[in-house]
Amino acid sequence: MSILRLPMLLITTIILWSVPTMAQIDSRTAADSLGKALAADSIPWKLRMSTGLGLTSVQLNNWAGGGQDAVTFTGLFIGSADYADGRFSWDNDLDIGYGLTKLGSESFRKADDRIIFGSKASIKQNDILRYTAYVDFRTQFANGYAYDKRDPNDSTQFLKISNLFAPAYLTGALGAEWTPLPQFRLLVAPISARAIFVLDDDLNRIGAFGVDSGKTTKVDVGAILNATLDWELVTNVRWKSRLNAFMRYEAVDLWVVTVENAIVMKVNDFINVSLLTDLFYDDRVPVVRDDGTTGPALQMRNVLSVNFVYNLQNF
Repeated sequence: MSILRLPMLLITTIILWSVPTMAQIDSRTAADSLGKALAADSIPWKLRMSTGLGLTSVQLNNWAGGGQDAVTFTGLFIGSADYADGRFSWDNDLDIGYGLTKLGSESFRKADDRIIFGSKASIKQNDILRYTAYVDFRTQFANGYAYDKRDPNDSTQFLKISNLFAPAYLTGALGAEWTPLPQFRLLVAPISARAIFVLDDDLNRIGAFGVDSGKTTKVDVGAILNATLDWELVTNVRWKSRLNAFMRYEAVDLWVVTVENAIVMKVNDFINVSLLTDLFYDDRVPVVRDDGTTGPALQMRNVLSVNFVYNLQNF
C-alpha cells in the first residue's frame, strides 16, 4: 500500500470531503439548524443518548440456489455530553457496539466489538476557529479470533488475535479546529502523542500491534489530522463520517489512518437502516492479505443493518 505512504493522500481526502460541505445549504435546512442552535443555547449541557438493537436473519429450506442459514445480532449505544459557556466548550462522545453472528451450524462468532470515547475542550477564537485539546480512546470488549487458524499451543482453540485492552489506543493532541460550516470540522494538531496498549500476555509476548515483544505499551509523538462530517443528504438520510490520521515524527511518510463512514436512513422515530464502512491502515500491524501473503494492508469492514433505536435528549 505504497500510496498510503504519501501525505498527499490525506490532503486529497480532506479536499474531496470539503466539496459537498461547501455546497449551498437550502433555506429550510438553514432555518432548522438555527432553530436547534437557539434551543441548545438556553442550557449549558446538551445531553444525547441513542440505544439500539440490530437483527439480520436468513433462513433457508429446500432452497435450490444453495446457501446457509444465518443470523446476526448487534447492539449499540451512542451518547454525547456537550458543554458550552461563552468562549469555552467541552464535547464528549461515547460509541459502543457489540455484535454476534451465526452461520449455518457454526457457533456464534463476533461480528462487531468497539469502545470509542472522544473528548474535546476548546476556546473559541472566532466564528470558525477555536483552539482545542483533544483525547481519543479506543478498545474492545472481548477476545477476537482468526477462525481460519488454530492456536499452536492448543489445536482445539482458534488463534486469538485481540482482547480487551489488546489493543487499546489512547491519543492526546493540542491544535486548532476549523469549522467553516456546522456540518464540517477539521482539527490540525501538530503536538500530539499516541499510546498503544497490549495488556494480554499472549499477545504482548509476540509483539502484536507494533508494541515491542514482551512490552505492554508503546508511545509515539507526532501530528494529527481529524475531520468530521455530519450532513443530511436528503430528508431522513444522513451521512456521518470521521477521519483520523496520525503521523509519527520519526517516520513522516507513514501514516496511521482510520476512516469511519455511516449512511443512516431513518424509517421512523424507532427504526433506521444503516450502512457502515470502516477503513484502517497501520504499517506496523501485519494481516493476512487476500493473496495469502502477510504484511501491512488496508483493512475494511462493511455492515448493513436494520436497527430498532430509542433516542433521548434534554433539549
